[in-house]
Amino acid sequence: MEFAVVDLETTGLDARVDRIIEIAIIIADNDGDVVQRWSSLVQPHRPVDATHIHGLTDEDLTDAPSFHDLIPTIHELITGRVFVAHNVRFDLDFLNAEFERNGFPLDLPREIGVCTMEQSYIYLPEGRHNLVACLERAGIARPVHHRSLGDAECARELLRFYLYAEETRQRYMHVATNRFGDEILPLEWERATRAVGTQAPRPIRTRS
Repeated sequence: MEFAVVDLETTGLDARVDRIIEIAIIIADNDGDVVQRWSSLVQPHRPVDATHIHGLTDEDLTDAPSFHDLIPTIHELITGRVFVAHNVRFDLDFLNAEFERNGFPLDLPREIGVCTMEQSYIYLPEGRHNLVACLERAGIARPVHHRSLGDAECARELLRFYLYAEETRQRYMHVATNRFGDEILPLEWERATRAVGTQAPRPIRTRS
């Protein structure tokens, strides 16, 4: 089992109209330790916005590659691995939208993902579930800068914490419900691993 821990910075919160401006992917082994790190700025071909969150400006992205240029690398890094992110639905929605815009509708399903935010209901004491709050309750001394590589490292540290907590039988709950009413169970990575195994590999199909 290997994990692709992903973090994105975007121009906004709506995957239908906003764009990715930075992406980081950290490959981790089955203990959550780093195997490989990769990150890139992304040219969104529209005004950046949200600079107050991530600090990135239009000028920072002038020479950045487009998402289209990065598709082969992204595809190689995530294929066959469990997809991990803090608020995994957000990252999956943005990646799927960008793949579709670029003629490569990969359609990554939620089932292949592990959400470090949702698993905090199981493996951390009660509290808020944003990245900063989860790190604090896990005792992980790592700052959150709202830049992709640093925040992907934070999500990876949380994943490693959860893996060890499960191995040592340290759960705070055995089942929980998130704010949308969805049921959250432990060991999400085991279910995601099975789902990854059912996904047939897709060829790269980029626009000419």
